[in-house]
Order: sequence, then structure tokens, then C-alpha cells
Amino acid sequence: MILRPGNLVRHKSGGPIMMIDDLISKDQFKGVWGIHDAPHDCTWHENGVKKVGSFRPSELQSVYADGTPRDYDTEA
Repeated sequence: MILRPGNLVRHKSGGPIMMIDDLISKDQFKGVWGIHDAPHDCTWHENGVKKVGSFRPSELQSVYADGTPRDYDTEA
């Protein structure tokens, strides 16, 4: 699955719907996970407060605005 800024996602363990804000470039990321699992910056709102976090793609599930799962690989 390829995630891009603006995509809606949810953590695989649950939680709020988040939006991908930015992809951390391979030049910025030199972590132990490997470049194909470099974290994505995400934003979401809880009780009217904007929250920000970074998550690996393997931790995220693409979703529609209503929270149902989305598979970008099979859509035209």
C-alpha cells in the first residue's frame, strides 16, 4: 500500500481517523525499521484539539471518511 499526503488512515489497533500530512524522506529517516517502513506524519482531532504523531505504514490501515477500510491497490 502506498500512502500519500491527504490519505485517511486509522491505526490497525483502532483509534481515530487520521490524515497523512507528510512523508518523512529517506534523507531525514535513518531508523532501524528500514526505509520502506519510514514513519508518516499524521494529524487528527480529539475533543477539538489537534493531535500530531508519526506512524509506520505497517501500523496503518487506509480508510474512507466513515472509517470503513479502503484498498488503494485495487481501486481504479
